[in-house]
Amino acid sequence: MKKRIVPKTTLILLLFTLLLAWSAVLPGRADSLIKSKEFTTRTFYADGDDDEVEFTENFGFGGDSYLNSGRFRMDITLTPVYNSIWISSDDERANLAAEPAIVNLINSRLNARIDTSTGGEFQPDYGSDGMIRSFRYSRSDLLSEDLTYANFTVTLPDEYAIESLFYQYGEDLEIDDVQYSVKFKVKVSIYGNAPGIKLKKKVLYGYINDIWYFIDVAELKGGNEKIVKATSSNPSVAVVSASTQRIRLKKVGTSKITLTNGYGRSATFTVKVQHSTIKRRVSSVSCILGTEMDLDNNGIVGILGTPRYTVKSSDSSIISVRKSLNHPIIRGKKAGSARISFTCGKKKFSVLVRVKKASVVFSNSITLTEGSSRSLSAAGSSSGIYIRKAVSLNGLLSLKLSADSKTLTLTANKSFSGKTATEKVLVTFNNGTKKTVTVKINKKPAATKPFSLKDIKIKLIRSYWNGSKACIEYSITNNSSKNLNKIRIFYSGTISETVSGYTTINSSIPKGTTKTFITRVGAYDYLEGVTLKVTSAS
Repeated sequence: MKKRIVPKTTLILLLFTLLLAWSAVLPGRADSLIKSKEFTTRTFYADGDDDEVEFTENFGFGGDSYLNSGRFRMDITLTPVYNSIWISSDDERANLAAEPAIVNLINSRLNARIDTSTGGEFQPDYGSDGMIRSFRYSRSDLLSEDLTYANFTVTLPDEYAIESLFYQYGEDLEIDDVQYSVKFKVKVSIYGNAPGIKLKKKVLYGYINDIWYFIDVAELKGGNEKIVKATSSNPSVAVVSASTQRIRLKKVGTSKITLTNGYGRSATFTVKVQHSTIKRRVSSVSCILGTEMDLDNNGIVGILGTPRYTVKSSDSSIISVRKSLNHPIIRGKKAGSARISFTCGKKKFSVLVRVKKASVVFSNSITLTEGSSRSLSAAGSSSGIYIRKAVSLNGLLSLKLSADSKTLTLTANKSFSGKTATEKVLVTFNNGTKKTVTVKINKKPAATKPFSLKDIKIKLIRSYWNGSKACIEYSITNNSSKNLNKIRIFYSGTISETVSGYTTINSSIPKGTTKTFITRVGAYDYLEGVTLKVTSAS
């Protein structure tokens, strides 16, 4: 059968696939590959009676929630790998899995789909020779389910489909049966325009035992922009660690460092390691009596790397010198001058240091109101003087030092009994000088209550007839915030008709007091249903 079926059909199909080679061109991909995984399924057996294959693959991208941000695309490539394709015709049987044209013929009728929350059909993926070797499915706007797993369904062509295909190419064969032994290679790729790594410098110069952090070299943020992988082309020169995000320089030489972020984007820079050394930046400096100075931090000498060096003072009674974290620290002990000498290998130099007395200018007394603040400055003192420490002796004040330690802010925010309190603040300066600031704290005056007519209460006592006129007796209580001397009142009542009018009280009513008054009304009988209202007061 094989000799009878294959030759003529194979030649026709090869010509057909060559025509397709120029019509099926894959689109270019400008996006970067972010992640990729490959799987191979078990072997499936199918025939004309049961030609559908189903399987599930777990992608494992579900934990990468950033992938479903809309900026990424998933491409899935499905490649059938035929172990055997047995075709039976007229009691003859042949395995045609090794025939590319037959495989291409079968793939042209193969149907594959993916079942996720959205689902979709796979499309043939043509090679440069026009042969269909795999199928591709693409999905954007990824959901978390898309990133986790997918169900695949592959329908292989049955004997009738193959028979019709052979007939199209001039082979009038009656196919009795077709049997497949096939497995599938699945490749899942995530593409996207993910943030890359922007380098601050292409070459990093350093010294033996220096430690640099990735953020010193690259502009990094959190999340997936963090470096997750780092490699060094020469670990004997520079060692890198993604867990600590740092680079440690070990010996003189050059190394290429490659950093990779959580999106899979990489960047490479060069590290050049030099010998550690020390150098003089200025030839002389002044030091305040009683203070210490770090010669490296203050730009007097430069410690490059971790050099081994010796340092000594020409007169330790004027200036003492010591090392702290390999930095030279001097202290002015008395007025005068001395030289600080350095030796590092064959390099030798000295720095002249003059020790000067310093004046400290600082306020010794202030007055605060409860809840207020005031700042005191040592700006008028000699250059280099700053506040080292400040203490509120009775705890009645909150103290805050400025960033340069030259200004002290005192805040009276602690409660105390009585109308005033006195606090002392002990201020210590860097040259050992101590100043005591006496602070008088006044109680915050009570808030003044705003004046309101609502605080003037008027109460009817009685309404009566005195034999000649109607009288209204009432009391006025002054609950307002000021003493009153004049009050205007509106009154209203009825006899057989409404009687109303105004009366003015010209009498002193101190705040917090109550007084009684009688107003006589020109009416022929006493009033009923009397109402009273204060309309103005002063």
